[in-house]
Amino acid sequence: MRYLIRFGCAITLLVVCLVSGSLTRAHDYPRIVLVETMEVPVVLEHAKWFLKEMEALGYVEGQSAEIVYIKADGNLDLAIERLQAADAEARPDIVATFATLASQAAWEVYGGSEVPIIFGVVADPVGAGIVEAVGEPSGTNITGLVYTLFRERKLEIAMKLARQVECGLPITFGIISSDYPSTVGDARAFQELAATDENVEFLVRQFSYQDMPDGLAGMLVDTRSALAELESEVDFWWQSPGPLAEVGEFTQVILEQSELPILYGNTLVAVESGALFTVSPDFEAGGREMARLAHEVLQGHDVGEIPVVMPVAFNLGVNLSTALELQIVVPPDILSLAGENVYR
Repeated sequence: MRYLIRFGCAITLLVVCLVSGSLTRAHDYPRIVLVETMEVPVVLEHAKWFLKEMEALGYVEGQSAEIVYIKADGNLDLAIERLQAADAEARPDIVATFATLASQAAWEVYGGSEVPIIFGVVADPVGAGIVEAVGEPSGTNITGLVYTLFRERKLEIAMKLARQVECGLPITFGIISSDYPSTVGDARAFQELAATDENVEFLVRQFSYQDMPDGLAGMLVDTRSALAELESEVDFWWQSPGPLAEVGEFTQVILEQSELPILYGNTLVAVESGALFTVSPDFEAGGREMARLAHEVLQGHDVGEIPVVMPVAFNLGVNLSTALELQIVVPPDILSLAGENVYR
């Protein structure tokens, strides 16, 4: 009788385990968690092409992959909370994050764990505290793509164009931005770069980041105040990457309030609106490249051995109407690289 009771208990325990397991993972294909910082084009487009490439690689939602979508709505605490809730349902096999805030949230929840993280659309991952260096493996459970071109190259193009305007040396660029982590890191990096060149300087005015989209109106008010404070001290405006610089209203405020031109715009939309030029990662190529990294990791490659790198494809955009107004001749090599992204 005692043996029957033990056997019955063992069967009951087995059934409970099986049922419990079915609640968390009713299949044997990978659970992929996508975390989007906010609904802005750069994030949505990268995520879209990530999913398309994942499907092309054989990860079909509902058939060969479970895909969990997490919207951070521009709020770090909310992103962490939603990630933890998803983790309580079932442990992910990989987490893909889009933009800085989402990446910081994933690192907060999974940093140092066995769950691999692939990030994208992060301009300054070192400053954001998710990796220690760019261009080498993290040695931890994270890797990804840095959302920027080498700043030296950007500044080289900018100086080639700006020197044609008679504004004297040093040429002073003004950066108006929130204190969003990637924006702060980018602005600081350009100030450090300018410190090695007596012909250029960057002046920065920053204000508190407010969660988007609700905080946009308040940050635009802060933008107007910062423009008024800094305008007399700079020659051109320069946009640093971040949520604020992704929205067209930010560019419009600068163009409408200031008499100074935006020499460097953060997006192709900004250039189309009137900024002189931009060099930004290609959304489709970046999203697909992230997917290939995720596939590599899901196939067994150690994420900590994959270097953190810059995207392989970029878009260069130029506004010829702005160039004409400034009496700047855009060199043929820049026009050639811009291709279809030449606006008038």
